[in-house]
Amino acid sequence: DPHRWLAETKWLCEEVKERESKEKKLRCYLLQSREQLKHFAQIKETEHQSLFKQIKNQEKLLEEVHREKR
Repeated sequence: DPHRWLAETKWLCEEVKERESKEKKLRCYLLQSREQLKHFAQIKETEHQSLFKQIKNQEKLLEEVHREKR
Protein backbone atom coordinates (compact mmCIF):
# COMPACT_ATOMS: atom_id res chain seq x y z
CA ASP A 1 0.00 0.00 0.00
CA PRO A 2 1.69 3.24 -1.15
CA HIS A 3 -0.11 5.41 1.41
CA ARG A 4 1.07 3.26 4.29
CA TRP A 5 4.61 3.20 2.87
CA LEU A 6 4.59 7.01 2.56
CA ALA A 7 3.27 7.44 6.11
CA GLU A 8 5.93 5.09 7.50
CA THR A 9 8.64 6.88 5.54
CA LYS A 10 7.53 10.25 6.90
CA TRP A 11 7.41 8.82 10.42
CA LEU A 12 10.93 7.40 10.05
CA CYS A 13 12.20 10.75 8.76
CA GLU A 14 10.77 12.48 11.81
CA GLU A 15 12.35 9.87 14.09
CA VAL A 16 15.73 10.41 12.43
CA LYS A 17 15.45 14.20 12.75
CA GLU A 18 14.47 13.90 16.40
CA ARG A 19 17.37 11.56 17.18
CA GLU A 20 19.83 13.80 15.32
CA SER A 21 18.59 16.77 17.33
CA LYS A 22 18.99 14.87 20.61
CA GLU A 23 22.46 13.73 19.57
CA LYS A 24 23.47 17.29 18.73
CA LYS A 25 22.26 18.54 22.12
CA LEU A 26 24.10 15.72 23.91
CA ARG A 27 27.31 16.47 22.01
CA CYS A 28 27.07 20.13 23.01
CA TYR A 29 26.47 19.12 26.61
CA LEU A 30 29.45 16.75 26.47
CA LEU A 31 31.72 19.49 25.11
CA GLN A 32 30.58 21.91 27.82
CA SER A 33 31.16 19.27 30.48
CA ARG A 34 34.66 18.55 29.17
CA GLU A 35 35.51 22.26 29.20
CA GLN A 36 34.23 22.59 32.78
CA LEU A 37 36.28 19.57 33.80
CA LYS A 38 39.43 21.08 32.25
CA HIS A 39 38.72 24.35 34.03
CA PHE A 40 38.23 22.66 37.41
CA ALA A 41 41.37 20.58 36.90
CA GLN A 42 43.35 23.77 36.23
CA ILE A 43 41.93 25.40 39.35
CA LYS A 44 42.82 22.33 41.40
CA GLU A 45 46.37 22.29 40.04
CA THR A 46 46.78 25.99 40.83
CA GLU A 47 45.53 25.41 44.38
CA HIS A 48 47.96 22.51 44.83
CA GLN A 49 50.86 24.65 43.66
CA SER A 50 49.83 27.43 46.02
CA LEU A 51 49.54 25.07 48.98
CA PHE A 52 52.89 23.47 48.14
CA LYS A 53 54.46 26.94 48.10
CA GLN A 54 52.93 27.76 51.48
CA ILE A 55 54.24 24.50 52.94
CA LYS A 56 57.74 25.22 51.64
CA ASN A 57 57.64 28.73 53.12
CA GLN A 58 56.49 27.40 56.49
CA GLU A 59 59.26 24.79 56.43
CA LYS A 60 61.80 27.56 55.85
CA LEU A 61 60.36 29.59 58.72
CA LEU A 62 60.49 26.56 61.02
CA GLU A 63 64.10 25.93 60.05
CA GLU A 64 64.96 29.57 60.80
CA VAL A 65 63.24 29.44 64.18
CA HIS A 66 64.98 26.17 64.95
CA ARG A 67 68.38 27.68 64.03
CA GLU A 68 67.73 30.75 66.16
CA LYS A 69 66.96 28.56 69.18
CA ARG A 70 70.35 26.93 68.99
